[in-house]
Amino acid sequence: MNKKSLANLERRLYSALTVSAVLVLVVIGMLLHWQVLSSRIAMLEKEGSVRASQLATYERSLCSTVTEVGKLTKYSIQSAGYDRTYQVHTPDNYDPSVRYPVIISFDGIEGSGNRMEGYSGLDGLPALVVYLDALPGKGGFTAWEGAPYSVEGDRDVQFVSDTLKTLPSQYCTDSTRTYAVGMSNGGAFATTVGCKLGDQIKAVASVSGAYYTPCSQEERTPSLLIAHSVDDRQAPFKGSTIRRLPQVPQYVDAQAAERHCKVAEPAEVSQGATYYQWSGCDDNSLLRFIVLKQQPHGWLTLPRVSVQQTQGSAGYIWQFFEESTFNN
Repeated sequence: MNKKSLANLERRLYSALTVSAVLVLVVIGMLLHWQVLSSRIAMLEKEGSVRASQLATYERSLCSTVTEVGKLTKYSIQSAGYDRTYQVHTPDNYDPSVRYPVIISFDGIEGSGNRMEGYSGLDGLPALVVYLDALPGKGGFTAWEGAPYSVEGDRDVQFVSDTLKTLPSQYCTDSTRTYAVGMSNGGAFATTVGCKLGDQIKAVASVSGAYYTPCSQEERTPSLLIAHSVDDRQAPFKGSTIRRLPQVPQYVDAQAAERHCKVAEPAEVSQGATYYQWSGCDDNSLLRFIVLKQQPHGWLTLPRVSVQQTQGSAGYIWQFFEESTFNN
């Protein structure tokens, strides 16, 4: 091999060694970078875990230490110049560190929280159920605002608002899952609460409602379930001009117009109930109308729509509340 060939060979070897050295350095750099990156990821994961733990501890610190389960507890507050009372039922598996949905409930004329607690079946739901007591009206019997025989003014809406503000200091509540339900005069008032406190109420269920007072939506639009019997004589399905009660279908149509809903989907008949549902409503809210037959005024028997549904009308209402929550 001559000198020129040897020089060329040496240059090629040098170039190869140089490239190899560069590749080794690149690989070492990548390994070091990966090690640093892995350490950073591990550190961030640890920090995230610590922060999650701190957040959970902080959230628990904001919740009540009440530990009674399946219990009804009575409270008194001052609201709009009146002494008001309500009772709260905790579910059987109540854990004071877990945030629970809240159901506020309203009985009908001459009713009470105790009476509604006795017939509604709401205690069996996985939520904190609040039974509020109405004030005596013009005839001396209890009634919620909106009816001609109730106390004038918006004292009852203020009472609901004050109760919702007080509850988080007493129980562990989920403010994004607050619902309202009522029967008769209480059913109509539940729709009023949803109308005036729509920024706090996710969904409303009204059973056998007596809709004396129309209401234009002031906040966001909660979902609404209305159930009524065509054989109701106290709050007639076809309304009453003497009592100034609207026809229930007309009231529902007004609610659909208020929410800018699309035309109701075709009716479905199930277990003696005719079912209407509107879609495309404001705030992705739901509007459902259940028409029943051969049932008197009162807490109606609603259809069972799934095997998973808790037995009874309370279970149907709860399923509607859940559907409303996940719909938006």
